[in-house]
Amino acid sequence: MKKFGLATLALSAAAFASPLTWEMLIQSVDNDPRYQTAQKRAEMTSSGRSTKLWDKMELRYKLDGFSFANHDFELRIVPKSFGESAADQDHWDAQAAYQKAHLAADRGVLLYDRYERGIHYLLRKRLNQLTKELYQVNLDRIEVLHLKSGSSNFNPQDLMDAIEKEADLRAELISDSTSLEFYSTKLKQWVPDFDGIELDSTWLPSIDDVIKQLEGGVTVDEKFPLIAMASQKMKEEKSKARQDFAKDRDYISHIGIGYSLKIESLSEKYKDLYVDDVVPGKDYDKYYEAFWTKYPDGDPTKSIRRLVPDEDNRKTSDKFFANLAFRLPFFDSNKDGELRTQVADLDAEGDYMDEVRDVNQKVAKLVEEVNALVSQWKVQKEFVEQVNSNNIFEQFAKNAGSDPLLRLRARESALASEMKAIKLENEIYNRYLTLLQYAGVLSEEGVQNHLQKGLK
Repeated sequence: MKKFGLATLALSAAAFASPLTWEMLIQSVDNDPRYQTAQKRAEMTSSGRSTKLWDKMELRYKLDGFSFANHDFELRIVPKSFGESAADQDHWDAQAAYQKAHLAADRGVLLYDRYERGIHYLLRKRLNQLTKELYQVNLDRIEVLHLKSGSSNFNPQDLMDAIEKEADLRAELISDSTSLEFYSTKLKQWVPDFDGIELDSTWLPSIDDVIKQLEGGVTVDEKFPLIAMASQKMKEEKSKARQDFAKDRDYISHIGIGYSLKIESLSEKYKDLYVDDVVPGKDYDKYYEAFWTKYPDGDPTKSIRRLVPDEDNRKTSDKFFANLAFRLPFFDSNKDGELRTQVADLDAEGDYMDEVRDVNQKVAKLVEEVNALVSQWKVQKEFVEQVNSNNIFEQFAKNAGSDPLLRLRARESALASEMKAIKLENEIYNRYLTLLQYAGVLSEEGVQNHLQKGLK
């Protein structure tokens, strides 16, 4: 019964499996463990911090003497330094903003991987189709050369070259099949269950649209996730320096309030007893005999030393005590702290400027590379259009009497140029996708066509 149940469940899953689409691929980012971890990190810092008016609170106990008669209890509070609460809040807010910018950058990275593999899969399929057509053209050439083997203008070397090329193209077809399987496996890492791949090629912008997006260049600003991260990191480091500096203004070291407890039954003290203290009716009359034994003459200037009970005759209010400690700022200097804060600010600003400069250089280089690749792509596309419109080789075909080998050569040249154009498109899309990641377009949430949305 268990086997039957598992088999039924497997068949049901297969029945409900749907083809992989761009929407499914983009939506899979929300379930990515790395993105969920980044979300938790951002939520932890954005939930707010607990506010308290002191750094720490402690309960102190003092045993005064091993007779266990005197006990002091003190509740001591170490207050926060002047300005420390505001500095802590600024630092917390800066951390929350930094984690939010980090989350946007993480989403851009994850979505970049998905778009990159999806685009490569589509372009690889197109290359595979052209390779099949090129393979058929070469087979036709071999057939024509076999038919011309008895003619005077037959060149055996042409046949050998065609046969060798046939082997190369067959190997390339196998490579295409392996590569497509590889990309399919990679896509299953994000969307485990799907029945086939239906990534719509119309999802991709045209090369002309890419060119329009890059007209006038790309302006780098703080909307770029890496710049936003660098900016918030700078603010976080500055706020941390001010937080450390604020801790140096601990002018009140501690404030305490305590209670002094005396257990009378355990409390005794040494006391000098005179004759007036030991006469009958006095507090210490039990020592009368001891005094007169030592001083029979009853000398009032003489005394005996005895350990007697110590009564706690203090008022209740006197049993409480206060403890307050101040630091004297007149005898130290905060100049070192101020200097450290200034150095930290300069270091943070320097790191921010380095990141801005680095992103600007990378973006400018990408735009330049895309423009160069587009120029090459235009040359290849123009050549394909000329061949397909019979403008090239037309005169040669007339002179050769419509030689089939010449027409096959024209078809082969057009296919080769089309393949070069697709490979150039792949390079263009790679760089365009990187620009979208830099600009923060890929960081936007929700299922949408980030490629068509573009940079502007």
